[in-house]
Amino acid sequence: MSRSYTRNLNTVSLITLCPVCLHSFQDARRTTLRRADLRQQTKDVCTYCQTRYGFDYYAQPMVHRDPNRREAKAYAATAED
Repeated sequence: MSRSYTRNLNTVSLITLCPVCLHSFQDARRTTLRRADLRQQTKDVCTYCQTRYGFDYYAQPMVHRDPNRREAKAYAATAED
C-alpha cells in the first residue's frame, strides 16, 4: 500500500457509489475520490441512491489553499570552494 492511502485517515470516509452518483461527486469537485480496492468484483448497494449497485470509494474533502499565502522555498546551500 502506498503512502498516499494512509495520509489523513481521520477525514476519509468509505462509501459505495454507483456510476451515476460517482459522476455527481466528480462534477461537484469538492471531494477527492479513490477506489478502496481495485480488484473488488462484487458490487454493493449505493450509499446515496440506495437503488443501484457500485464499488467502494474513499471520499476525502478537497483541501483549498489560500492563493494569497506564499510558500517558503528551501534552498540547499552549495559549498563552492
